[in-house]
Amino acid sequence: MAALVTATCLHTLLAPDSAPAPHAVPAPGPTTAAYPEDAARAIAVRAARAYLTWDENKRADRAGELSAVLAAGIDPQLGWDGRGVQSAGLVIPGPVAAGKAGRARVRVDAEVTSGTGPARWLALEVPVVVSGGGRLAVSGPPALLGIPEEGATAPDPATRATDLEFSADTRTPVGDFFRAWSVGGAAQAAAPGAVVPALPAGVELRTVQSWDAAQGKGADRWGVARVVWGVGGGEITQAYRVTLTRVESARAGRWQVAGISGDDLS
Repeated sequence: MAALVTATCLHTLLAPDSAPAPHAVPAPGPTTAAYPEDAARAIAVRAARAYLTWDENKRADRAGELSAVLAAGIDPQLGWDGRGVQSAGLVIPGPVAAGKAGRARVRVDAEVTSGTGPARWLALEVPVVVSGGGRLAVSGPPALLGIPEEGATAPDPATRATDLEFSADTRTPVGDFFRAWSVGGAAQAAAPGAVVPALPAGVELRTVQSWDAAQGKGADRWGVARVVWGVGGGEITQAYRVTLTRVESARAGRWQVAGISGDDLS
């Protein structure tokens, strides 16, 4: 099975800690308007990884990891009988269901490996509570859940009116930008003031497959580019929303990329 990975902060949440922190994760106390969901997800990810990782030859390691996130008075074994070997790798946080008295349940999906067998996915609900001092802690053992076999139905593709003339006029600067971005030169190809983080090493541009600018007017326009990257010995095609701006100079005006993101949600 494949796992999602976006993004930037999510990868940080899922990376194993080099050493356990000495205390539970601090978080602001809940109000009637909101529950500290981000902090709840963070502690649930950490707890789920520790809960699903065990080694019968290193029993104290698991208990030490769990003790750092458990509420006071809870047995850090959390029901494990002390046998077997299992390791949790990727852990993905999901919805937070808030209850009363600062309690909530956090859904997580975790990829685990046992012995020499293949990796498999497990789903858990981790109970958390806002305890004294506004700290979040795990309030009891997680519960295994089933994983739905059917995925969500994809929405119908968005229908956009394309400006064919403007698409043709701006295809070259869009292509120049992606070529520069692929070799670390996005700052030179983008509009003044635009901030475009560099791509990771090992990503090569194969081609800009298409560029369709949306209908519009003015000095700020946008469109969707489909780009083929070479990575990991293969190729992958991705769609980007590209924002263009008109940059005027004493010699001539030109269109340059002012921003880039995944394809828009409209």
